Amino acid sequence: MTEIRTPDQRLRVFVSSTMNELSDARVAARRAIEQLHLTPVMFELGARPYPPRDLYLAYLAQSDVFVAIYGESYGTVEPGRSVSGLEDEFLAAAGKPQLVYVQLPAPHREPRLAEMLERVARSGVSYRTFAQPGELVALIGQDLALLLSERFGAGTPPAPVATGPTAPSPRNALTRCGCSPTGPRRRAHT
Repeated sequence: MTEIRTPDQRLRVFVSSTMNELSDARVAARRAIEQLHLTPVMFELGARPYPPRDLYLAYLAQSDVFVAIYGESYGTVEPGRSVSGLEDEFLAAAGKPQLVYVQLPAPHREPRLAEMLERVARSGVSYRTFAQPGELVALIGQDLALLLSERFGAGTPPAPVATGPTAPSPRNALTRCGCSPTGPRRRAHT
């Protein structure tokens, strides 16, 4: 049976980026997601009584789509971890649709982020570039709309929609009853 969701359970889009460096880009991403009436899932949506890694992994697990925005900073590698939260989120998003946006120019891109972006490209995930955060509203909006269209078979013709009874055209009414405009139809006998 099809899962029936309440109207508040819309497609969830997780947004990954460094928060301080790309705060304007995150605002643009949120706007793009909300314009499509989807739910942005963002780490800064409130204080929670959980360790940061547990929180973002839980948010990511509950999300349907992963959007990553990368600039110059690789982020912080916490003690006992080998990758930053930024890379950890990307790795944890494997298996989900991934939309990646990379800011250019980025003359001071940290080497670990440059290496990570090379791994992203080798993994088969394509990415788009942007120069200004405002560009992301259109880019993310278009890409999410295309992703949804691809996922839900936009290439198949929609089923006819019944809109209620309609009056048949005179010719169709006559044809259906076996009549012709000039009188009843008769079978020719051979």
